[in-house]
Amino acid sequence: MRTEPLLSIIIPVYNTKQYLPACMQSVLHQQACFDYEVILVDDGSTDGSSLLCDQYASDSPFVHVLHQNNQGLSMARNNGLKASRGLYILFLDSDDWLADEQVFSCLNKYLKDQKDVVFFESKKDISHWFNRTPHVLKRLLNADTPQNQLFNEMIRYNYPLGCAWNRVLKRSLLIDGKLWFEANTYCEDIEWNVKLMRLNPQIALCPHVLHCYRQHSNTITQRYERIADDFKTVVLRCIHDHEAGSEKAVDAFLAFQYASLLEFVPYLSDEGQKQTASAKDILNYASDKKAKYCRRLVAFLGYERACRLLNRYLLSKKV
Repeated sequence: MRTEPLLSIIIPVYNTKQYLPACMQSVLHQQACFDYEVILVDDGSTDGSSLLCDQYASDSPFVHVLHQNNQGLSMARNNGLKASRGLYILFLDSDDWLADEQVFSCLNKYLKDQKDVVFFESKKDISHWFNRTPHVLKRLLNADTPQNQLFNEMIRYNYPLGCAWNRVLKRSLLIDGKLWFEANTYCEDIEWNVKLMRLNPQIALCPHVLHCYRQHSNTITQRYERIADDFKTVVLRCIHDHEAGSEKAVDAFLAFQYASLLEFVPYLSDEGQKQTASAKDILNYASDKKAKYCRRLVAFLGYERACRLLNRYLLSKKV
């Protein structure tokens, strides 16, 4: 008889008192059809979020709290994972929320198959120039896409693989595969997803929207400048550590990440811009709409002009 919960929901919390109630309400109001736990990891909040976390733990036997000095999102996730007991893990940001009260019921149907990873659809309320194709997972299911082609096709149709919150994963896969998040970087999910792809996990696709995420409207140029160097460091490290042409899905994933990096190039130092330019051949492995477009743009306009144009697009985003 199972004593540990089927699902552990790990929620890092840092100064999100304004949003945490909506997040927690979406979890605690689920029509639970299995045992679960919520692990709130307070990352040294200073806005009252810490007390709010303690209140949730006091009110619900399913909620546990870890308090830590401010160490960043990666360490909050890692420490939450270490403390978790569930067979499966869901990483949920504290300003996001579950789509409706049927999420657990829907997930339960897919968790019974005991696949390593269950991907699901997410939604946001702000659109982008390169809109992700809606219902990607439904399309792949209808096409009866084989397991060994799923990552390739998800990238091709622009399913957001560069994050951690649109899936549940077996805890044993994360622990045994050493899928820890890299500390002290803004773009922690990129390397993590490369490692995940290389484990060749067994995948299930849930074609329903189970998760809603927030993109804050106060995003400004200073934020882009702050993350540009981190983004460059992570993407180029992944490219340099990868043997291009050896893994089709990783090739295509890194081509997409590199195409996204080009939007940030004007914020880099001269040396950073040179380093980024030296890796542009990864675009030869593009399979999605955005990366293919950027490859053609670089070929037609040249690297520097293409980056300036892409940066103007970045600034025009309403995020």
